[in-house]
Amino acid sequence: MDADQPTLQLDQLSERELYVQCITKQLEEVDLLSSIYCTPGEMHILDASVISDFNDFLKTPTAVPTNVLKAHLDYIITVSVLHGKSKEKVDIRIELPNLYPLLENAIVTIFSTLLGKAKEQHLKREIEKYINTMDKSECYVFQVVSWLQDELNDLITRDASEFELKKQVTADENESALECERLWIYSHHIKSKKKRQEIQRVARNMDLSGFSRPGKPGIICVEGLRAHTQEFWRVIKAMHWQHITICKSELWQGKLEQRRRFDGFKEQLFCDDLDNEEGVMNMALFIKYLETHKSGYMKKELFGLE
Repeated sequence: MDADQPTLQLDQLSERELYVQCITKQLEEVDLLSSIYCTPGEMHILDASVISDFNDFLKTPTAVPTNVLKAHLDYIITVSVLHGKSKEKVDIRIELPNLYPLLENAIVTIFSTLLGKAKEQHLKREIEKYINTMDKSECYVFQVVSWLQDELNDLITRDASEFELKKQVTADENESALECERLWIYSHHIKSKKKRQEIQRVARNMDLSGFSRPGKPGIICVEGLRAHTQEFWRVIKAMHWQHITICKSELWQGKLEQRRRFDGFKEQLFCDDLDNEEGVMNMALFIKYLETHKSGYMKKELFGLE
């Protein structure tokens, strides 16, 4: 078959036909995986109602995908890996965008205390590389999970120092070559505890400073090496959002530490009642925080306030 043919066929599909193909493939795959990982505790679908929603969508010819499909398949497969003379459980989280596998990639994350930060980041990069080699005309979660089991068995036995990233520059050499960025991200809301935890985990793992404001609206600011801020954005935007966008990007060369405005990465509520995470944002507190961190101009960028 000509290499351009699959793309040509996708271009000829209507939006609904494209979603139907992807959702059908996902349902077939989850049935297959359920039969393979059938021992209690091996596979857990985080929101089983998504399966019903998918089936309802397929049975309703007039249903508009973007109106009906409000969630995506999200499940955990637990595998055993060797650790010394014993076997340990490792959770592999699979998040499938609605247009997986034809147009969007699966998001695969490992949760294990056996890895550590350096190995976790290395494995994340390797997962992405492996997924990019997959044939996207068919589902491939089982292939990824099987490959991961082999990778994990090898990775756990190796020294963490093998995977620590080399510093891009020394303290007094080529500092001006550093590309840095401060990203301001605006979301309709940030309420999910899972998202809030992931935002903090990813920011800290990538040595980003800044803050996130949960609630409605949701606001995130991260600053650090541009390669890291862009990776943060790639990871975060892949989550399921009602609306999320980059409000402003500030770029500069060199002198990262001297130009950081925030000390580490923290979650900030900006509420009068700090015990109420659903509380309304106190705009005065937020603006004061911005001004304290030399960012008062962002009140106009974010809210149109002079």
